[in-house]
Amino acid sequence: MTATTPYTPFRLATSHNLESTGYILDVQVSPHGGNLVAPTSSGAVHVFDAGTLEGVNTLNVTDGSSRDVLSEVAFDTANPSLLWSGSKSGHIKLWDLRSGEAGLTLDGRSYMISARAPVLCLAVNSTRTLLAAGTELVGEDAMIPIWDIRAHPTPATTFMECHSDDITQLRFHPSDPNAMISGSTDGLICLYNLATLEEDDALYQVIKEDSISKIGFFGPAYEYIYCLSHMETFSLYKFLEGDKVFSFGDVRADSEAQQMKVDYLIDCVYDAAGQRMFLVTGDQSGNMGVLHVNLGRLELVHTINGGHTDIVRGVHWDLQRGSLVSGGEDGIVSLWQNS
Repeated sequence: MTATTPYTPFRLATSHNLESTGYILDVQVSPHGGNLVAPTSSGAVHVFDAGTLEGVNTLNVTDGSSRDVLSEVAFDTANPSLLWSGSKSGHIKLWDLRSGEAGLTLDGRSYMISARAPVLCLAVNSTRTLLAAGTELVGEDAMIPIWDIRAHPTPATTFMECHSDDITQLRFHPSDPNAMISGSTDGLICLYNLATLEEDDALYQVIKEDSISKIGFFGPAYEYIYCLSHMETFSLYKFLEGDKVFSFGDVRADSEAQQMKVDYLIDCVYDAAGQRMFLVTGDQSGNMGVLHVNLGRLELVHTINGGHTDIVRGVHWDLQRGSLVSGGEDGIVSLWQNS
């Protein structure tokens, strides 16, 4: 470990083996940090207490068929007990984590002429007025339907010209409800101002990258965006201008990353209190590394080993609480602590 600032090592506190319900797609925490969910490939969404990893409930959000495959979940930004789910059947549903019941369904047929478009990603804005979904490429179209949640289940608009391949990520700005970014396997990151819902006017900047796996906001005013690609490259940009701040290239070749085995990039974690950015990486056997992101340099601060036996798909790191939760393709959800 070469960090100039001391970091307390993580220890494995507890874990749950959920292999019977498939591999873990991601881990997400509610806006106020009380609930944590681990969606799985079978369509089961396991709900935990975020602090203790004690089980709270399990939702079955798909019908179990080969068409109804869960793609992504997103917490409601107004009510931490509500969760949105999107599936490849083209449905988006709103779930009550307490009752396990669905209270609202948005049907893909409302924006698709001949069939439902498989939903690959979704996001809700900070004021819970807009919900956007990104679809798989169907024919010549990869679409972003956008709903005014307050109105009715028909999209207020559908963007059809922004991307030419599967849309893999959508993210709203944490505080500006009209600011949104999208990423696709076509290698484009699109920046939008949704004060207008006319596609030609809303799309104001396009960034050319590699095939996009993860994007997100960071910075004191969330004025920057990060991008992880399927080629394991890592780049930083200014949000409003779309200007590149720095490209780290293929992280697997970075000298700091080479102190451990890096096969893939999991995601970034932004510590708002400390204004620090971290990149989390993994290897095929389930070990993880945490790199502090400096301008132009990555600094290894943690290696986390022994909690997984396969690829880690998602992490949530609560730096104030001193805990990290990880979920992987081995079906294991692990709670780590360093406080």
